[in-house]
Amino acid sequence: MSDRTVNVTIYQEKNPREDSPLATVRYTEYDATRSKVEKVNQVEYYDKNHFHSQVLQAVKYGLDVSICTQLSVTILQKKISYWTS
Repeated sequence: MSDRTVNVTIYQEKNPREDSPLATVRYTEYDATRSKVEKVNQVEYYDKNHFHSQVLQAVKYGLDVSICTQLSVTILQKKISYWTS
């Protein structure tokens, strides 16, 4: 994992529709100095394992991650804390 600060923000979707994804995630990639955004990708996840795997990889790679999900924010915060320690 990079020595840079990685920001992970989690928003809980309170009233998801029946066809809503499990999570919508935005990944932000910066230039080498982290002074300029190079790319933002948004992905919708319907599979919990794929979602967890991709977020873990992004955090390890040093991308900022913004998550909007119907999953428990508390549980996700604990998992991300565990992944990054």
